[in-house]
Amino acid sequence: MQVTTENIQPYDVNRDAADVYTLWQAALGQTWPITQERLHKVLNGPEPHHFVARVNGEIVGFAATFKSIRDGERIGQLAALIVHPDKQRGGIGTALHDTALAHFQDVEVQDIQLGSITPRFWPGVPTNLPVAVAFFNARGWTTSETVYDLSQDLSTYRTPDAIVERVKKEGITITAATSQNVTDALAFEAKEFSGWLPLYERIADLGDYRDILIARDSDGTVLGTLIMYSAINSHPERIDLIWQGILGEDAGALGAVGVAESARNRGIGIALVAGASELLKSNNVKNSFIDWVTLTDFYAKVGYNKWRKYNYSRRNL
Repeated sequence: MQVTTENIQPYDVNRDAADVYTLWQAALGQTWPITQERLHKVLNGPEPHHFVARVNGEIVGFAATFKSIRDGERIGQLAALIVHPDKQRGGIGTALHDTALAHFQDVEVQDIQLGSITPRFWPGVPTNLPVAVAFFNARGWTTSETVYDLSQDLSTYRTPDAIVERVKKEGITITAATSQNVTDALAFEAKEFSGWLPLYERIADLGDYRDILIARDSDGTVLGTLIMYSAINSHPERIDLIWQGILGEDAGALGAVGVAESARNRGIGIALVAGASELLKSNNVKNSFIDWVTLTDFYAKVGYNKWRKYNYSRRNL
């Protein structure tokens, strides 16, 4: 049977969630294991509009789409496209792909990316899924950038002495935010990294103040910030990390590292990463995860290695 867009229906969480998880397990469970709860949380992203493909009443394909703001522009995201291994090469993937792009056109979103911003499964097409890479290449998507997720086993982590000494020399202090001073971090984000402000606001709203690190100059001026996540400390609704099935349930994460433009080249960014790594280790985090990275050499200074690779693709409809 040749599948067309007529086989595609909008996703209904109450009707389809369990079957979509079964599909994920069949298609990706070995390579990208995830719990049904975490899958559901990611699918509940910004302006979600997902689709299922049915053949003889069975869900054999799924596409997830979101819409959000990046760099001040509204962008559509084809966050995931899955076809059952036994049903591939029958037009299911093409029908889902075309339906997703038609949806974006219907809602007048022209700038589209593969992968999603937040929450996300991946920032692009995982290169460890070669069938997916070939599929999107065949449909005119071109890789504009290679990005990585990084990881490090913190069991023996120790901040290099040179970083410690430079922080002292520069007169920088790095501390976790509190309920009293978290607004300092939010004001910094609004001024320096407005695209990250919703992430920081979400963490503050959940009461995870201690998961925000703040770097200050000797006069108290905020120079940089960072977000952390650990299973023991962080709110259970957060999904900074979803790949515990690979990295372990004791894994943690850090990200959204930003330093004021006027304060760069003082070692503040790497000091924030080092400080977060120390704190995650103290919270019994074994593997620390950093997603969507291009500056891999920067994080390598404190031991972070390439973990997964993605083709970042973006196009205008």
